[in-house]
Amino acid sequence: METAKKEKVRVLLTRHVFEGHDIGLRTIVNRCRESGIEVIYYPRFKDLNEVVKVAEEEDVGLIGISSSTGAHLYLSEVLISTLKEKGMVMPVIVGGIIPDKDASTLKGLGIAGVFGPGSTPDEVVSFIFTLLDRH
Repeated sequence: METAKKEKVRVLLTRHVFEGHDIGLRTIVNRCRESGIEVIYYPRFKDLNEVVKVAEEEDVGLIGISSSTGAHLYLSEVLISTLKEKGMVMPVIVGGIIPDKDASTLKGLGIAGVFGPGSTPDEVVSFIFTLLDRH
């Protein structure tokens, strides 16, 4: 009996050009890669249209945005809106300095997962595998 080979999990991880802090994001990138996730690391975007274009060109299954400047609500709203305008359906996760009180707002916008202070790289990796296994 032959088993079907699972497609490789492919994600796009990025941060805004005004984000000065990238240690957390780079840690997540490395942990994902160590876990067998193919990561397209787009270090800094100026416009969320860039993110959507790269996601489409690279055929990723998920977009992850890092935010430590307080722009997570705006970035998330615009990214979800831009994906919808382009007819693209894919989960988006957000991590960084995200206040607990904003998690429900982000999920209401359509964000699949929120990872704030105290979240571990293993939690993010596990979430990605679980989420993309469902899609």
